[in-house]
Amino acid sequence: MKNLKSAMFGAMLTAILAICPLAANAGEFAVVDVNSVVENYTKAQEVAADLKVKESELQKFLKDAQEQIEKAKTPVEKQALEKKLGEQFELKRKAYLNSQADKWQAVEKDIIDTISSVAAKRKSDMVFNKSAVIVGGTDITDEVVKQLNTAKPVPKK
Repeated sequence: MKNLKSAMFGAMLTAILAICPLAANAGEFAVVDVNSVVENYTKAQEVAADLKVKESELQKFLKDAQEQIEKAKTPVEKQALEKKLGEQFELKRKAYLNSQADKWQAVEKDIIDTISSVAAKRKSDMVFNKSAVIVGGTDITDEVVKQLNTAKPVPKK
């Protein structure tokens, strides 16, 4: 039993000593609350609102299409309307999903670029999501949000 404790202590000591040089070489690190950045980034709020409007338009189209189908007089007319409106709905749905993906990718790129910029200014070697860090790191969340919200918009191509 005593030998087992000695062996475990030795293994732990070896592991700690092996990690120390890595920690000594690690520079400053920063943390950022990504959820807070997204919630407080004006462009992200605008994208979310815009997508909510488009989602409502899609739901309205679907409701109107269902009403048209219900008003069809014959089974043939009903089937033709289902096919036509179904295809239109699918096109609108795909356009909505593509738009949503494109807009959120742009927001994500802005956030990542700004985090990198702020970290570079502060000479931080690494940046972690605040939710993954228990203790330590310089919180750059407010600085990232401020820089994002004061940045000049990039002209659309």
